[in-house]
Amino acid sequence: MVAVNVQYHTEVQSNAEKIWDILADVEAWPKWQGTPFVKLKTPTPMREGSMFEFKIGGVKWKVMVTKAERPQKLAWIAKALGLKGIHEWEFREQEGKTLAVTRESVSGWTIIPLYFVTRMNVRKFDEKWLADLKTRAESI
Repeated sequence: MVAVNVQYHTEVQSNAEKIWDILADVEAWPKWQGTPFVKLKTPTPMREGSMFEFKIGGVKWKVMVTKAERPQKLAWIAKALGLKGIHEWEFREQEGKTLAVTRESVSGWTIIPLYFVTRMNVRKFDEKWLADLKTRAESI
């Protein structure tokens, strides 16, 4: 099956707990990440099985959290427009700073006609998301 796969990483001058907590607080995403819409479907705190919806790039994604291991990992499966995205975040703390890694794979029946647009958008959004997370963690 055809898929778009991306991976980005950055060093953050913050501890892993703070970074994980910022990312897991999905209702606060519009304040720092540029997401115009987030709606929780299950109560917080974030855990495996938690569900929410968010909009990015004009597309509304339905999300289910598949891994919530504070402070090291947060992962989810998201679906929209015949696409399925698997998004993983990993945080490795070392000597007072944290290596933040994001990986995403997007596939589905609409990937072939939308491949180039999807590839461009996934790259752009994930790179910006990681940069915004770094900025937020280092500023609070």
